[in-house]
Amino acid sequence: MGTRSYDSTKLERILHLYMAIKASPDKSPKEIRQELGVEKSAYGRYCTLLKGLGVEFHFDRKARRHVVEKDAFLTAPDLTLDERLAIVLAVGRLGGLQESFLASCARKAATKLLVVNKASMVAACSALLKGPELPTHVGGKEVVVDSLFKAITERRRVRIEYHKPHADPVEYEVDPYQLYVLEGALYLDGYHWKRKAVRCFKVCRIKQIWSTEIIFSNERGYVYEERRMSSFCRFATDNEPETVRIWFSPFAAPYIREEYRHPNQSLMDNADGSLIFEVKVTEPREVLWWAMRWGADFEVLEPEWLREEAMEKVKRMAGRYGMRVEG
Repeated sequence: MGTRSYDSTKLERILHLYMAIKASPDKSPKEIRQELGVEKSAYGRYCTLLKGLGVEFHFDRKARRHVVEKDAFLTAPDLTLDERLAIVLAVGRLGGLQESFLASCARKAATKLLVVNKASMVAACSALLKGPELPTHVGGKEVVVDSLFKAITERRRVRIEYHKPHADPVEYEVDPYQLYVLEGALYLDGYHWKRKAVRCFKVCRIKQIWSTEIIFSNERGYVYEERRMSSFCRFATDNEPETVRIWFSPFAAPYIREEYRHPNQSLMDNADGSLIFEVKVTEPREVLWWAMRWGADFEVLEPEWLREEAMEKVKRMAGRYGMRVEG
């Protein structure tokens, strides 16, 4: 019998199905199908896959609710100490991600692995699993984060009150898709109904959130991994990727070589020890913001519009220090 293939989308749907029948057993198969965005035949296949993982359940039509006769418990008695510690350490590295549902589940699973060890080992490893939480000013208010996770799980449309710096608060209607942490802040990807496109929202800017009665099933081809592939850092857009080339001085070059910033980046060494960093992304300004930390040891080569923007920023910086730049 061959090994089943589980891609991320399939696993997410299996997880959603599993959570639905356990957390909301009164939901009908039709309601869950609509939340998953699949037809009746596909829903049947997901049920079969879940049952294949060891969960025995059925929908009691008389009681109008799902009944779980047997849950799935995985045991791993042959895990060695180094393997157990590796799992604990890896989960511990999730840090600020601990407020996410999946990371929370991973921490609980890792904690359960500790019960077979001595008390001293349990105490030491438990401390590793108490990673720092994101503070509210970058992670968002707890009530907002909890509401977003619930909305993502239920595929429920929400209204949010969004506060950008130096701007008046605005209300948006959003289909929430994914929460993730980047560079010390929590972000949400979701379908922005006013702009008719998937947009990235900084969660700490969401001051209030209201659930609606609308359950969405269409994610418009959204795949988190694919969307992030064309972004340099935080902002993933639907723009066509643009090539950005940055020159770094011989002083900065060794440090640039030590970093891995993007899957499609390339480095070209020059005879004098300098290098050219090239990357193709949908938001070139993020590359400029990253490069500017190197001050006089970087230069934007292309695109021309970004080079001009960098020059304007340099002039304004010089003016801040009372220096005049010609040209």
